[in-house]
Amino acid sequence: MPNKLVMIIRHAEKPIPGGPDLGVTEQSESDPASLTVRGWQRAGGLCRFFYEPPQPLGRPASIVASGMIKRDDSGTRSKRPSQTITPLARRLGLEPDVTHSKGQEQLAADAIRTAQSPVLVSWQHESIPALAAALVGGTGTAPQSWPDDDFDSIWVLEADEANVWSFSRERQALLDGDDTGQLS
Repeated sequence: MPNKLVMIIRHAEKPIPGGPDLGVTEQSESDPASLTVRGWQRAGGLCRFFYEPPQPLGRPASIVASGMIKRDDSGTRSKRPSQTITPLARRLGLEPDVTHSKGQEQLAADAIRTAQSPVLVSWQHESIPALAAALVGGTGTAPQSWPDDDFDSIWVLEADEANVWSFSRERQALLDGDDTGQLS
């Protein structure tokens, strides 16, 4: 087991402006800041997936998700990062850390470094590269972008005893249509 294991996922599927899928709350109320029905399916699948994860992943001992808008105007109105991990957090009996928001990646990285490992992180895809760079010290270890249509990747960051970070990418392959091909 590495000294620190951090698994980063993008929040699950969201409504596309003008698209047929609407965002809905857990109570099935319409909400554009929430996951789509497919997103809720992924959240349920993640519950099973991370409860007994394949190697090199680990069952989360801590969960961090991007929180909603803060007093300093960082963050977004999106509930999706926390909704994505809610079923898993409940199953594991963990309280997710939603202290930090999009735009506060350095603060979130500081919290992730001190969280009990393995750590599962759910964040907005466009800010995941900044979060990963803040976590590993900007060493270029992780990619610089997360594709807009990729909802099933897992970025795996591992630190050894010397605090040297390595990167790998895994697939969830939970839902019909998820990419199950070989990773490059």
